[in-house]
Amino acid sequence: MDKEQRQQTAETSERDILAGRILCLEDRLDRLEGARGKAGTVPHPAWPLALGFAALAFGYMGMGLPRHPYQYLFAGLLMLLAYHRGFLRLSRVPWRWPQIAVNFLSMALFLMIVLGGGVRLPFSWMRSPGVAKTPTADESSWYHAVIPDYSIQWNNIPGVSDWSIDVTKVQAFLLIATLAGSLFRFQGFTSITALALLMISIPVYLTFTWDWVVLFLVCGSVSLYLQSRVTIPLHDA
Repeated sequence: MDKEQRQQTAETSERDILAGRILCLEDRLDRLEGARGKAGTVPHPAWPLALGFAALAFGYMGMGLPRHPYQYLFAGLLMLLAYHRGFLRLSRVPWRWPQIAVNFLSMALFLMIVLGGGVRLPFSWMRSPGVAKTPTADESSWYHAVIPDYSIQWNNIPGVSDWSIDVTKVQAFLLIATLAGSLFRFQGFTSITALALLMISIPVYLTFTWDWVVLFLVCGSVSLYLQSRVTIPLHDA
């Protein structure tokens, strides 16, 4: 008799545990459906498009137009990755291609902060002095005709003053090295390459109008956020 009661008690406790687990699973499913419902509500496509156009205007006034093919190349690759991996939503048909074009141009402007060095002449200040004869007018005095005037002029040094370097290529190399180091978790190497990238980009940053650049970053970030797929994490009650 006692054995049967203990068996019934064990079966009752197992049923209670199973019922509790089923209720917990139902609660998780309900919250998952609610989260999907929240993620499905997206703003009107005109909002991110308008913010994207505003970001383009601010970026143009603060940095100008991208002038290197690397900026367009990396912008295209990042946009393809973002849409392929589903980080950005595709807008409805009337708004789709204008939004994609605005995102591409905004990313190209953003890459000017990282890859905006361009072609520089680091030794253009090096010049050599030379003595040159100053030409005189036809109606000058006899003194200038007998003793001409000479002046010292600073001339470029061939092969030195006109030596140029494509800083954008150096920035691209350092950026790829920094990303590779962070991917393989080489913290020391990543820190050194990131510091070198920052140091070589400082002269470029001094040419920007940062009042407009900050507005460009804010508007561009909000525009991309409105297009992103936000997943709401579920927490246990």
